[in-house]
Amino acid sequence: MAEIVAGFGVPHTPVFPSVVKRNGPDCEEALLFAEVRQNLEAVKADALILISNDHFNTFFYDNFPLFAVGVAPETRGPNDATVMPQYRLPVDEQLAENLRAGLITRYFDMAVTQEFELDHSFMVPWHFLNAELRIPIVPIFVHAFSDPLPPADRAWALGEAIAEVIEEMPGEQRIAIMGSGSFSLEIGGPLADPGERAGTPDKDWAAHIKSRLENCEIDELIEDATCERLQRAGNAAGELLNWLVMLGAIGQREPISFKPQVSHGHAFGIWRWD
Repeated sequence: MAEIVAGFGVPHTPVFPSVVKRNGPDCEEALLFAEVRQNLEAVKADALILISNDHFNTFFYDNFPLFAVGVAPETRGPNDATVMPQYRLPVDEQLAENLRAGLITRYFDMAVTQEFELDHSFMVPWHFLNAELRIPIVPIFVHAFSDPLPPADRAWALGEAIAEVIEEMPGEQRIAIMGSGSFSLEIGGPLADPGERAGTPDKDWAAHIKSRLENCEIDELIEDATCERLQRAGNAAGELLNWLVMLGAIGQREPISFKPQVSHGHAFGIWRWD
């Protein structure tokens, strides 16, 4: 049967490509991504399920599903103003279709998009982690950027259902899964730092999530992560849901590496059990 072989969590801060280009391969952000990339390469995954949220670049309010999967032979990005190269990305179309069908039978009303591009939320991880490896991806979109958000336990359950679908697939495909986003972040709103476009309004919440994840206190984290609590952490704090989908897929495990940048409201996490 197919199997999930590792889980990863990373931020997708759009300025990171230009920060690393300016500061070089020994800067903090470059080293943190390098550690994740080394572990992704080490598990020899045949496909990477990449879970993130769109920032009104691929979807908009006229058609904005809670959960969607991209099913196509390839895609491209970024489709926003992020400073990085334009990429064409291979998509594991068969795995994407298997997930769509299997999740629907498990009562997740997955939307499907067959003509889509990806914004920085998918492309920053691709740029740092997979541009050279070129592991085929399956993009799963979570509505994590505007209210109403999916409940935290629903995001976790989606991850569990993803794992069930993969376990029932024939063959020996090795699949890694990655969630991408911030825990506390305000973009262009009243909680941003004075005079700045963005900021981290709730560093205590980011530190709290760090403690929960390091100690594998997932049930408690799900209970903590109400929509109201996420709103207080910033208008992009719902990106925690992307991590919860990943965590639901890998189960109750402690990370082998968890490197927070609490002042930025995010972290880099690695879960392996090989």
